[in-house]
Amino acid sequence: MIKIVGLLMTGFWLFMLYDCIRNEPKQRLWLWILILVNFPGAIAYFFTRWISRRNIPLPNYLSYWKSNQKLWTAAQARSISKVNIGDFGRFYQAETTSKQDLKNTDDNLQTLWNAAVIDIENQELASAQQYLQTILKIDPDYQYGDASLIYGETLFALQEFAAAKQHLENHIQHWSHPQAYITLAKILYRQGDVETARNYLETIIVKVKESSYYHYKRKQVISKAEKLLKTIKR
Repeated sequence: MIKIVGLLMTGFWLFMLYDCIRNEPKQRLWLWILILVNFPGAIAYFFTRWISRRNIPLPNYLSYWKSNQKLWTAAQARSISKVNIGDFGRFYQAETTSKQDLKNTDDNLQTLWNAAVIDIENQELASAQQYLQTILKIDPDYQYGDASLIYGETLFALQEFAAAKQHLENHIQHWSHPQAYITLAKILYRQGDVETARNYLETIIVKVKESSYYHYKRKQVISKAEKLLKTIKR
């Protein structure tokens, strides 16, 4: 009996994980919850995300619980004062109330940064571009070059390839973010400059192999660059 219950719990967790990967807009956040919290996380995902997407009416007591969960989440998010973005432009959750603070603190880099991250999460790239432009005017090296990298990535996502190329070429003169080289290679390949695209990829592969990145990250970047290199043939 215990084995059957265990199998059912595992099956339910796997089903919620599968649904999250396929359908969840806030995928990164919920994947972390499902992986770290496991079955209780799957229950939370089921009531707060799976059911709400299907417009299934809930009993009053569950609706009340769900409402309280939303209020608690909003309160927690409002306490966020810092958003961390890693070397490769990983985007993390921030609370939308940061945008309200912007009205009174236009020169506040952290508020601008939070607003840009929110917009990127919501795929509002044109708005994120404006916030990032403002940040870079105030501090071109903000977040150790991450703001500059993400601005280049945003231009690329908006298909402003000429602007992205110019920005990223300037970026790699100051910072050695591997993703900047990879994106530059993609742009150059699109423009028919195969040789330079390959040179960028070969350069970053060598740099990363010689760098102090921990093993997993180093392997991940090299694999990504090498796969792209195979598709860019002379």
